[in-house]
Amino acid sequence: MRRLNKYLVGNTIKLLLISELAGIIIFTMIDFFDHLDIFTQSFHKFVLGLSYVALNIPNNFNLLLPLAFLVSILVLIIMMIRGNEVIVVRTAGISTFSLMKPLLSFSLVLVVLSFALSEWIIPYSSSAAEYILRAKIKEDQTYVVFKNDKIWFRRGNQVCNIDFYDIKKDEIKGLTILELSDDYSIRKRYDAKSGFWKGDQKKGQWFFTDVAERTFRDDGIESRKMHKTMTGLITESPSIFKIVDKSPEEMSYKELERYISKLRRNGHDVRRYMVDLDNKISFPFINVIMVLAAFSVGLRYSKTKNVSKGIFSGICVGISYWGFHSIALSFGYKEAFPPLFAAWLSNMLFFSLGIIGIVTVRT
Repeated sequence: MRRLNKYLVGNTIKLLLISELAGIIIFTMIDFFDHLDIFTQSFHKFVLGLSYVALNIPNNFNLLLPLAFLVSILVLIIMMIRGNEVIVVRTAGISTFSLMKPLLSFSLVLVVLSFALSEWIIPYSSSAAEYILRAKIKEDQTYVVFKNDKIWFRRGNQVCNIDFYDIKKDEIKGLTILELSDDYSIRKRYDAKSGFWKGDQKKGQWFFTDVAERTFRDDGIESRKMHKTMTGLITESPSIFKIVDKSPEEMSYKELERYISKLRRNGHDVRRYMVDLDNKISFPFINVIMVLAAFSVGLRYSKTKNVSKGIFSGICVGISYWGFHSIALSFGYKEAFPPLFAAWLSNMLFFSLGIIGIVTVRT
């Protein structure tokens, strides 16, 4: 039995590495050619472009891991069926669960690997890749900084800060603009409760609501006005703020947890971010479900069926999972589902389907 376990795990690892390598090459080529027009503007940008796609490899590896794992197990099972090895295993009295056990154990290793990548490597590599693309290659302005849990930037004689910027919605919560005189005293101050971007990245503009405008003189406030709505306070596009404000995908679990605590203290709605937090735990466990999916599909193949059909079946199962998982997360973002339910719904559904598929397979 130990020899069989070693055979199953060893061949799965070989096929997994081949599948991952093929997937990473495809993803890297798509990513590179998608930005080819700006990468080829100069040799310097071409080198930076190579750095950008290289830094995206850990994230691509993690995204492809469940699908590559599923395909590798399917190919192995179908090859064993074609070589009559499954018949030999059945004759020896080895059950389906005993056949799955070493791969289930290996899937737990992949769960830990996936979580470790998303916790300690991907946040840094993705942030570096995003910075290289926006600041170095696209040459977006880089005077925006993140300090003391706020976004700060300067334009001429104005100093601005943003309490909270929602990357998913392109919304600003709490904008303060200080207009300085030549002697650096405050001449005017704007305080906006919220703002949203309307239009595309180049031709859009910011619309702010509940804006307080105060004008100062040496002995205090000279005038105060309230504006229900106002435009033209800032002209920076959302892409400028995305350089410094991390998306949940670029944060580790602990970073996102701290960020949510800060937003909750400041009275912001954190339900959308709770979905991402729960998803960081649920996503790695898809590797366990892929073992169930592979056996429930693979054991249904007869000797006459070829490996390519098995690979196609695996890709279809993987696409179905990602599609359903994306829909469930979107319902969580729109607050139709509770965060925990949205993050785990796909896992629960495909786990149940995998168990049903294995129980009903003809042995």
